[in-house]
Amino acid sequence: MDCRKNPGFLYFHTLQQVCFMEFNQLNTATLKSDPEKVKNPEELVASGENKLLQGHFSEAMEAFSEVEELIQDSQPELYFRKGLALFDYGSEEGRQQALLIANKKFKKAHQLDPHSPEILQVWGNTLTHLGDQQGEYHFFVSAKEKYEKALGLQCESAELFWDYGVSWYHMGTHSEEAVDLQKAVQYFERAIEYAETLPLEFWVDYGATALLLSTKIKDLRQIVKAVNCFKHAVSLDESHADSWSSLAEALQMLFEHTHDEDHFSQANDCFATASKLCPQEPEHWLEWAKFLLASARQSGDLKRLRACLEKCHYAYACDPEIPTTLAIWAEALALLGQLTERLDLIYEAENKIEEALELDEDDPEIWYSLGMCFNSFGRYFNDFDHYYQAIEKFQIGLSIDRTHDPLWHAIANTYSTVGAIEDNIDTLLQSLKFYEKALAISSTSTRHIDYAKTLSKMGEMIHDQNWLEQSLYHFEVAFWMQKNAVYLHPEWLFSYASTLDMLGDFHDDEKYYTRAIELFSHVLMVDPDFPEVHHRLAQAFCHLGELTGEIDYFYRAIHHLRLALKREDDNDYMILDWGIALIHIAQHTPVLTDVEQLMQDAKQKLTLAAKLGNIQAFYQLTCLYSILQNPEKAIYFLKKADYFNALPPLEELQSDDWLDHLRSTSEFREFLAAHPNLQE
Repeated sequence: MDCRKNPGFLYFHTLQQVCFMEFNQLNTATLKSDPEKVKNPEELVASGENKLLQGHFSEAMEAFSEVEELIQDSQPELYFRKGLALFDYGSEEGRQQALLIANKKFKKAHQLDPHSPEILQVWGNTLTHLGDQQGEYHFFVSAKEKYEKALGLQCESAELFWDYGVSWYHMGTHSEEAVDLQKAVQYFERAIEYAETLPLEFWVDYGATALLLSTKIKDLRQIVKAVNCFKHAVSLDESHADSWSSLAEALQMLFEHTHDEDHFSQANDCFATASKLCPQEPEHWLEWAKFLLASARQSGDLKRLRACLEKCHYAYACDPEIPTTLAIWAEALALLGQLTERLDLIYEAENKIEEALELDEDDPEIWYSLGMCFNSFGRYFNDFDHYYQAIEKFQIGLSIDRTHDPLWHAIANTYSTVGAIEDNIDTLLQSLKFYEKALAISSTSTRHIDYAKTLSKMGEMIHDQNWLEQSLYHFEVAFWMQKNAVYLHPEWLFSYASTLDMLGDFHDDEKYYTRAIELFSHVLMVDPDFPEVHHRLAQAFCHLGELTGEIDYFYRAIHHLRLALKREDDNDYMILDWGIALIHIAQHTPVLTDVEQLMQDAKQKLTLAAKLGNIQAFYQLTCLYSILQNPEKAIYFLKKADYFNALPPLEELQSDDWLDHLRSTSEFREFLAAHPNLQE
């Protein structure tokens, strides 16, 4: 919070006027008995106040020192009045000395009049300002104690509860304890009970506290509360740019939680209004650019990326010496180059980052943007070296600030990308460690999804149930956090369903397959053009058919494979799965002529898949010819599968029902004897 907008600032001036009136009344009564005794102190105090208004601090202090020699600790009102003047002067940045002296004056006034709640309240406000300017926690604790004493004097008011709430807010920012911020919110709410109307500054302070609290307890209601507070502030003064900026920030956080486009539009409009009100302030343009970039990174929206670049231009025009502007600009250029496959934009982004580093090498955000730039190079060239350079840049950023969680998440994503491309278990394990670090700092639905996808990939690669179970847990956490994800993120549902389908192989429980089929079907409903969904639906139906023996599931699988192949007519994996489904149907068909036709169709599909380069087709052809009791052909394709290293584990070779006829032959036993490594 800006100390000049702290609760009570306007109240101090009102209180000062009241004190002047009371003091003048006191003088009027005292002058009748001894005019000379009081006249000089009052004139000296007034002179000191005027000197402070003119900025002459030393001369003001001389006048105040003379006052103290004259009144000899007899008038708390004069100490209070001097404290108010010094507080008013010291409220501006860089005048902490005046606040320290004001603190002493209020302490003296309190000693002379320990039952004055006004002295305690303004003393507390002085301590709050000192804590805010010097960043020292003990000032806020002392301020809180003064407010509590004032409340103990049965002097409850909206202004006092407001000030008390601010002290808890500052303690919460230092302690990072949610309970301190909850106390602040509690006292802001008490302030509302005591006043029909409150100034704009109150609503800004209340909203800022609720917004910070939401980051500590992950409570969406606090963000909504903050949004309402900032809307109230805007309604009081539509020309107040900071209120619009705060409202934009709150709506941005709401959008990050809900991913609701309506919240995006509202936040975007608020950023626009704030920037229009203060077009020469680069901070408004920069925050708007950050918002647009974060949204574009999530959605891949080119229009938002280009809008982000436009805002970076405006921010740069206002102040070309802000390195963060160049970093955001570069990251947006790199992402645009990646999405549009324009290498020149990625090189331009690299140049922007170099310019930013010349301005500031110690900003972790700049190293983050440079890492993202190398990530874009990696995706463009499909080059692992660029990915590892990206990780190196992220690591430099972490060496500057290990609490900068986007860096942890970026390293995790990069390792995950490399591990998935290389099928490298060690690289995936590295990514999991970094995901855990990022989640420990800030747990978001998107991060849980990324972590879950990598866990699922690990489970798939090493065929391990435990990894898949962990993946399932994090998918469910993400969906619990993001209630509307089933409509907004079909790609999340797709990955979740794929994991359930794989888990079904371990549990031999049809509920995993049926749930996967439900989710794949939902993906199809949300996005009929979603890639691979028909193929994965077909696989899930095949798995369910294998488990239950229901022939209808294989026919459904073929239906979805036919739809999938309309989009990719030369996809060897889909053709392979179609052939396998036909074999299953043939196994459950009683009519011999139908079986022959089905087997002929299956042979055609499997052969086509092999011609298209699918080496797994050789093992399936082995099975087909074993069922057809043609051991010569079966052994031929078994050896082909072995040559291409496409055989399943020995355990499966010895238990596969489709190989029953082949296993009884001497040729098969000779094959196993000639392959001792396979037996191991």
